[in-house]
Amino acid sequence: MNIINHNIEQLLSNFDSHNLDDLTHANLQDRVDSKFILPLAYLPTLLQAAREHYSVLEINGKRTSNYFNQYFDTPEMSFYKDHHNGKLNRFKVRKRTYLDTQTQYLEVKFKNNHKRTIKSRIRCNDNLQSDDNNHSFIQQHLGYDFAQLSISQQGGYQRIALANEAIPERLTIDFNLWYQSSMGHERIDLNGFFIVELKQLKHSKNSPFYQLMPQHYFAPTAFSKYCIGCVLLNQQTIKYNRFKPTLMKLSSLTQSNQHTALWSH
Repeated sequence: MNIINHNIEQLLSNFDSHNLDDLTHANLQDRVDSKFILPLAYLPTLLQAAREHYSVLEINGKRTSNYFNQYFDTPEMSFYKDHHNGKLNRFKVRKRTYLDTQTQYLEVKFKNNHKRTIKSRIRCNDNLQSDDNNHSFIQQHLGYDFAQLSISQQGGYQRIALANEAIPERLTIDFNLWYQSSMGHERIDLNGFFIVELKQLKHSKNSPFYQLMPQHYFAPTAFSKYCIGCVLLNQQTIKYNRFKPTLMKLSSLTQSNQHTALWSH
């Protein structure tokens, strides 16, 4: 189901736009994040309120983008377990494909003990393991041999990317999330909600977006696309107590095509 109907497209058309090269201060590869899980019905209201404060990323005339991610982990799922166990100085590794431009990056996200997210990436192609640059990149940032990692899951979503250079901050709005196992087995589609990530140099409630949230009784919620995907795809074999509150919230918002719950209690 595509939620970007005529109404949403019209709202986005009223924004000022920017391209990738326009962002200097709001690029924020070293940042703090605040995440919100919001009901889909609130998206038009949010966009109407955001237009005054943010510009929208436009690529090739499009103001929504399609993402495809492949996440990597060790055979023991060490990256997932580090997050679940609350370990600081933890990593995520993924290959991200921007489907609209067919550009691909190998990325490492590092969450340090000050709760800052630092993202590093290099351009890549389909043959990750055959490129020595990828091996050097992973070794440099993780101290791992890339051959020790394998694809643990894949999935995607659509994104609206907003930015305010003056503050500076960015908002990413992700919806129509889906997950599959590394083997491409049955797809899990999630709808009925969207994820907003507020990216700032440091936490500030003076953000125009943040000031909207209490008006509607919304509060930040811990959310990891990777970890939630791990649980939905592997809940019979992994521990996931830490993520149960988030799963309960998603289950209440998701309009699943299936008649069963997203996760088993």
